Amino acid sequence: MEWDDLEGKRHFAQLGPVVEQTRHTLTRTVQWQEATLPVGQLIRPSTVGLGTPASRGLKYEDVLVPAEHGLMPAWLVPGGPDHQVAGTDWVIVTHGYKGLRQDALRILPTFTALGLSSLTITYRNAHGAPRTRQGVYRLSAEEWQDLEAAVRYAQEQGARRLLLMGFSMGGAITLAFLRYSPMAPHVHGVILDSPPLEWRSLIRHYARRYHLLPLAGLVEWLTVIKSGQDFDAADHHSVMTQFETPMLLFHGSDDRTVPVAHVERLAHARPDIVEYHRIEGAEHVRTWNIDPAAYEAVLTLFVRRVLPNQE
Repeated sequence: MEWDDLEGKRHFAQLGPVVEQTRHTLTRTVQWQEATLPVGQLIRPSTVGLGTPASRGLKYEDVLVPAEHGLMPAWLVPGGPDHQVAGTDWVIVTHGYKGLRQDALRILPTFTALGLSSLTITYRNAHGAPRTRQGVYRLSAEEWQDLEAAVRYAQEQGARRLLLMGFSMGGAITLAFLRYSPMAPHVHGVILDSPPLEWRSLIRHYARRYHLLPLAGLVEWLTVIKSGQDFDAADHHSVMTQFETPMLLFHGSDDRTVPVAHVERLAHARPDIVEYHRIEGAEHVRTWNIDPAAYEAVLTLFVRRVLPNQE
């Protein structure tokens, strides 16, 4: 939630589970708050998403990452003790389908506390980013090239070791990068939150959900005709045995956008590299919201495991 103080400054807080409900009231715990919330204060719903890293108390810089189709806007949050980025370990964060960089605001403070510099990027055809001629998403089949450009940028800025984190389609883009980029060996670990791994089955899922299953094949065909979508290139289920990078995977049991069984195929196929956390009751890209402290504790342990001696 968010509210404005008497001077007009915006503040944010995170609400926890419902502890009491009556006919006229709803009582929740407060997980964290930037400032003391005055009794009777008018509040507004928020996903911690209408601000910048400054709204989470972080120093940051607006930067432009050179990529194939132009300069991609990004946030760079330094992780060094003197707010430097060179010589620090980096994490590159990628948002989801029609998402915003603000999706990352919930977790950026954890990365900063770990001493990681974070680069939160956009990619082609996303809000504020360069557009391609057709102006449509390729569901990770091409967007991974923009993530590769961000990895190259991080290295040019003096990044020491690299992690990647992707929300929703950002997770698919992360997997496509691991699958196709010659720079993949430079990545020490990835964090995936609610990732779609293959789109034909998701089309059937949506068709079944809206009682239109006989039309699923037609939708797939029309998508290929209209945009030239390469579904095989975005089918990461088909190459699950090829991945080598350690993965931390979060997914919600109540995700209706990407069904939990869709993601558990990867978790069950590759327990040697995938640390899987099924979050009961969580909807799509809402795994952090259920228990932020537990989510951040799991992420912290993973970072310390794949980046030894990380302070």
